[in-house]
Amino acid sequence: MVNMCNTTQHPASKPIAATVKKIVQENHRTVSIVTDAKIEAKPGQFLMVWHPDKAEKPFSITTISPLSFTVQEVGEFSQFLVRQLKKGDKIWYRGPFGDGVYRVVKGRKILVAGGCGCVPLYALAQSIKEEEGTKDTLIIVGARDSKELLFVDKFSQLGFEIKVATDDGSQGFHGNGVELLKKHLEQVACVYSCGPSPMLKALAEVCQQAGVPIQVSLEEIMKCGFGVCGSCARGGKLVCKDGPVFDQWLE
Repeated sequence: MVNMCNTTQHPASKPIAATVKKIVQENHRTVSIVTDAKIEAKPGQFLMVWHPDKAEKPFSITTISPLSFTVQEVGEFSQFLVRQLKKGDKIWYRGPFGDGVYRVVKGRKILVAGGCGCVPLYALAQSIKEEEGTKDTLIIVGARDSKELLFVDKFSQLGFEIKVATDDGSQGFHGNGVELLKKHLEQVACVYSCGPSPMLKALAEVCQQAGVPIQVSLEEIMKCGFGVCGSCARGGKLVCKDGPVFDQWLE
């Protein structure tokens, strides 16, 4: 019903209905959709979100209790979710999916978020705070301009040190998140990131040169969510199943 794959091959393949309890405006074209559901999920995992009249697309998990996910208006389905979905409506999801997740390591950590890449990193930040507290982690949030910034307040409310980078210099560091990262790479145990592919590729190169381990969450077109259709094959891996988080950049 929800896609072209055999959805009987994964225990989380059956769509589950949830009711929208709240819609939070995050910036001028992005909202977080908070539901009445609760799930168990690891940082970096994702959902396949479905509406019977529209489509099904993957979204990173923002929080697990209550279950919420964040949507940026970029296409027809996301436009529907941002502009038309309202409190009390039903939405369906499958998941969580993804065997490759963020792993919390000991020592100084830097999270680098570009655009909506802040969503899975916010889930990671919650886990880091629960396991270790906030003192050994720096979070860099980057965007084209101040209007596009996401989750700066959310990360701050968790108690983390935050640095902002904007391409046009309208807020924080004038430049991108990778350029800002270069200024803070001493004695770092791991860099975690999610964002646009060009940013992730550049970040992986910087970390390789510095000898710093990375964990990156990659994006690809996904139809099934659990490795049957093969639409997200990349570098010999399936992003939906083997990832979406990897310890290297995959071409």
